Amino acid sequence: MTGANEMLETVEAPGGTGRPRVYIVLVNWNGCLDTIECLESVFRLRYGNFRVVVCDNDSSDSSVGRIVAWAEGRTEYWPPQTPMGRFTDPPIGKPLEYRLIEPEHRQEFPRCDERLVLLPTGGNLGFAGGNNVGIRFALCQGDCDFVWLLNNDTVVDPDSLDHLIERARRDGSIGMIGATIHFYDRPDTVQDLGGSIFSKIRARSFHLGIGRPFPDLDEAGIRRVEEQLDWISGASLFVSETFVQNIGLMEERYFLYYEELDWAIRSRGRFGLGYAPQAMVYHKHGVSTGEGRKSETSIYFKHSSRLKLYRKLLPTHVIFCFFATATEALLSIAKGNVGALRPMWRALTEEIGAGNRQGGQGGKIP
Repeated sequence: MTGANEMLETVEAPGGTGRPRVYIVLVNWNGCLDTIECLESVFRLRYGNFRVVVCDNDSSDSSVGRIVAWAEGRTEYWPPQTPMGRFTDPPIGKPLEYRLIEPEHRQEFPRCDERLVLLPTGGNLGFAGGNNVGIRFALCQGDCDFVWLLNNDTVVDPDSLDHLIERARRDGSIGMIGATIHFYDRPDTVQDLGGSIFSKIRARSFHLGIGRPFPDLDEAGIRRVEEQLDWISGASLFVSETFVQNIGLMEERYFLYYEELDWAIRSRGRFGLGYAPQAMVYHKHGVSTGEGRKSETSIYFKHSSRLKLYRKLLPTHVIFCFFATATEALLSIAKGNVGALRPMWRALTEEIGAGNRQGGQGGKIP
């Protein structure tokens, strides 16, 4: 355990060193084991000036209590016996200093110095709502320079935050920065290079680099990636405090999906998108949302949120969104997946009804 304690000392650098302060925000919903593994990797980051905020979205699996027990050292953490185990083995030293802030203090957060903050949100607020609680907390502390939104079902390379900071420092006009995201169970395979391309006509996103080995990118290659990016993946989304103050928080009406694209569209012409290729993040794709198993919840929110986005920000293209939904419904029938039709139909009818009630507001969500 000596090595782990020594590593913990290296990340507990005091503030006031002139290095930007980063708040790392994780949203947990019934996924405390994933969250603990993520925290074990995060607290090994070599960049010292950060704090971690875990926003719990009303979990029913005693997540908060189990994370507290882990932080206090009352329960052991067992690193996975897989290649990913190298990011969390040996476990970091315990106890960890932490603060638990109850939901009634969400509107007026107390100032606190603990490096781990647990924020029960008081309800299942979705991806954007949960992250916004953490962002608000970070902004209220008065020392926030950057916020790193990180999925709780990820582990990170110890140098990843250094690379994100380096990219941000090179160009102050960059508001959002993505990392290289690998599949957790296929760590040599890229899930996306920072984020995705989005086609307004096809109403689809295309992950940059998906399924390929990580390329050795030079400066020209990095620029090509950044020029193609339309949005940054929410699995690892690094934003500046200046960006949040100017653009605002994430749009909470989506609940799941399309929050990142909404943020990117709203920021166009004011902030650019960046990519830090050596910031390596490993993601258990679709664990928290059920996307990997095509759950009805995942299907419903993908279609509902997409329609909301078009009505709000792309109203002149909304017909293409309806056409894409109809096409996907026909493909589901052709594949014998009739179970997907119910959540699609529910999303479609609800959003048509919402659009009619808005009555000529140009597709904008009030």
